[in-house]
Amino acid sequence: MSINKEIERKWLIDKSKIPFDLSAIEPLRMQQSYISFSPTVRLRATNGESFVLCIKSKPKPGAMARDEFELELTEAEYNHMLSKIEGTIIEKTRYCINDSHGYVMEFDIFSGSLDGLAYMEIEFPTEQEAAAYPNPPWAIKDVTFDHRYKNACLAKNGLPKD
Repeated sequence: MSINKEIERKWLIDKSKIPFDLSAIEPLRMQQSYISFSPTVRLRATNGESFVLCIKSKPKPGAMARDEFELELTEAEYNHMLSKIEGTIIEKTRYCINDSHGYVMEFDIFSGSLDGLAYMEIEFPTEQEAAAYPNPPWAIKDVTFDHRYKNACLAKNGLPKD
């Protein structure tokens, strides 16, 4: 069990313009679902081996930081909780790459009902570092504060209509 501060930025990306060879990176295949959208209570299975329950606090308006409580589950506990989900299950493959500033870029490539969506996010130790991080020149747009691109909103409402 752990309680962390989540401070992240998120950018929409075009998969064809990612300047890295993702095929050289070990993929993390994830299924995410939500037991509750308010408060945010998420289930995540990674590679069918790791199962986590996560509760996230609401960020203050304009803030990037929020509390995140994670609890590891057994596969049986995870499967039992799946019967209680709201919305759709999100399917995505994540690729993690260290950038030149020492941060980990997480590329999420969605499939299933969100096929075609791709974004990159980075978690930071402070909001100041997050705010100072430059927009990647190959990113489509910064969606850090666009709630429509939060995974919970995607599970509830599907792809945003831009």
